[in-house]
Amino acid sequence: MNIYALSALINAITSLSLGSFLFLKNKRGRTSNTFILLSLAVFIWSFFYFLWQISKSYDMALLFVRLLSIGSTMVPIFYLHWILSFLEIKDKKSNIVLSFGYIITLIFISFSFSDFFIKGLEKTLMFDFWPKAGWLYSIYLATSYLGLIGYGLNKLIQEYHKTTGIKLYQIKYIIFGTIIGFLGGATNFFLWYDINILPLGNIIVSLYVFILFYAMVRYRLMDIQSIAKKFFKYFIVSSFVYLTFYFLVWLCNNFFGGMFTTTTYFMGILIAPLFIFIFYLLDRNINLIADKYLFTSIHNQQEAIIKLTNELTDYIDINKIISLIENTTKEALRTSEIAIFLLNPEKKYQSFNKENIFKDSFLIEYIKTTQKILVREELTIMSNNSIHEENKQEFLKTYEHMKEANASLCVPLIANKKLIGIMTLSSKISTDPYTEEDLNLLNTLSKQASIAIENARQYKEINDFKRILQEKVKEQTKEIKEKNKHLKELLNIKSEFLKIASHQLNTPLSIMRGYISLLKEKDCDQEKALPIIENALKRIINTVSVFFDAYNLEGEKMKIETSVIDIGKLINKIVKEKRDLISNEKKDLKIVIKKPDFKLPDIRCDEKRIAYVVSSLLDNSIFYSLKGKISICYKKENKYLKIIIQDNGIGIPEEDYERIFHKFSRGINAPNMHPDGSGISLYMSKKIIEGHKGEISFKNRTDTKGTMFTFTLPIS
Repeated sequence: MNIYALSALINAITSLSLGSFLFLKNKRGRTSNTFILLSLAVFIWSFFYFLWQISKSYDMALLFVRLLSIGSTMVPIFYLHWILSFLEIKDKKSNIVLSFGYIITLIFISFSFSDFFIKGLEKTLMFDFWPKAGWLYSIYLATSYLGLIGYGLNKLIQEYHKTTGIKLYQIKYIIFGTIIGFLGGATNFFLWYDINILPLGNIIVSLYVFILFYAMVRYRLMDIQSIAKKFFKYFIVSSFVYLTFYFLVWLCNNFFGGMFTTTTYFMGILIAPLFIFIFYLLDRNINLIADKYLFTSIHNQQEAIIKLTNELTDYIDINKIISLIENTTKEALRTSEIAIFLLNPEKKYQSFNKENIFKDSFLIEYIKTTQKILVREELTIMSNNSIHEENKQEFLKTYEHMKEANASLCVPLIANKKLIGIMTLSSKISTDPYTEEDLNLLNTLSKQASIAIENARQYKEINDFKRILQEKVKEQTKEIKEKNKHLKELLNIKSEFLKIASHQLNTPLSIMRGYISLLKEKDCDQEKALPIIENALKRIINTVSVFFDAYNLEGEKMKIETSVIDIGKLINKIVKEKRDLISNEKKDLKIVIKKPDFKLPDIRCDEKRIAYVVSSLLDNSIFYSLKGKISICYKKENKYLKIIIQDNGIGIPEEDYERIFHKFSRGINAPNMHPDGSGISLYMSKKIIEGHKGEISFKNRTDTKGTMFTFTLPIS
């Protein structure tokens, strides 16, 4: 067998394989059918080329040459038909060319066994039987190879210059494969006309199959990647069995006297278990090898689906679910940007991570109706195919909106057969188009994501409803009233409120109950008991008053009664009172007021409320510090005065940062230092400062242990 026979056999096998793949994948499509016919024609040409090269007689060689010419005659017309189908060209001129091509192809085939087409065979260079062209064969080359193939190639080049997206890549590889395949095959014609050039190009004809195969796998050219993976497995396994068989035959014939000797039978018994074991390992690991080296994207995508499915069940927070979906999709598809838009109850789209870009209702309604992934590059095709002028314009407008938003894909999120949102993906980091397997992955991911998002939204709605009920209960809570010198119990206080308030109320209530019991049993006189009961009662009233002040501020604008005050004088007064508190608490603390390098300006504010803020911040510094220094300093920033209070206390844990200014919120380490804290003062302080159009903030000190609070007030 010479190299030309071997190359023809390879051409035949690859063409038949590619046509079979496509037939199994989609045997009804017009583009697929014409490509299958093209592959069949190449197979006929290559197969009889192989038989011709190994023929030993003139008559058999001439028969195979005439048969291979039938295959080669069909190649140009099937190629042109496939190109026109792939490009969706249906104009009158192309239809005429295609019809003419089929007619002349039938004419050439009818003369393939005549001397007009092939004169005969003769010895040329290294070939014993090489054909010589008849006068009709020259016409065939001019009309079919140059005319039909040239027309199809010209249409490809025209479309290449005006198309974009994935089709651009598909056309590029078809052009490349066409040039390689037909130029390689054309080297066979030189010797037909006594030009002594060997048909070396025939060896590379099968490259067109591998080029188109690559385009199919990577750029969704008729989508056969999943079948290709199965074929790879079957090919490796069958090759292993085939090679093992012939190796054993060779081994037995050369070393054991033949296939049917006693020694051979004995060796077969020993080799059989080893063969089964190796076959088992190969069959088990072949998918892993294919995933790792040839079909990495499919393998990664399968892992992404499994990972997402497992992890989504662990979350009910919608923000975490959105983050998980984004990260998983980016990892699987290697895309740079993802945005998720959810349909809110008012039927408007809200984005989780960028501004809303869905400006036209046409896009939303189209996705809602089709419930399919929308590919931006396909919108131009949809516009061209639309029979309504209005829809043509809408498709083009949608294309521009997606391009403006850097969205290559729009993936619908469907739950209970209803659209709940849209996920957009930008182009891949590698700039490669999205493959059919990518779209299949997104379909699966979107279903998992939609279920998780819908569950999280329902959970959130239940919590929101619960919160609304709690707020309604709070609105209905009434103040405690005093009647006949006896305290009425708190009425209809929400259980959560009682948990927060219980520590501040239980101590004075216990004192009151104890002394009332003593009074009833006459174990204590009124002069001693009533002052203690009265002090406990005042403590309760003050606590409840603070709570209701906080609730009254909820959702309301702070009422401010301003006047021009000397802020330095006010703070000095409060500091003096707090020094007495330090003395009572018996702590090794001192308060230092740092003198500014500028004259303190007057401040227009509500003196009573600002005094509350300063007093609360100093109280916190005292209660949550064991020893050290509490310092107060001032800074001027534009038209505002910044007041800074810092201490050497226990600091604020990082996990408490987000809720430190929330109502009834206390740090996790606060109760150990100051059990009687209410979690109200910082909330109230923030409301007061914001009511003065100022800002309040905090941070843990880096130079030493402790916390620094700052707030600003407008200069008068």
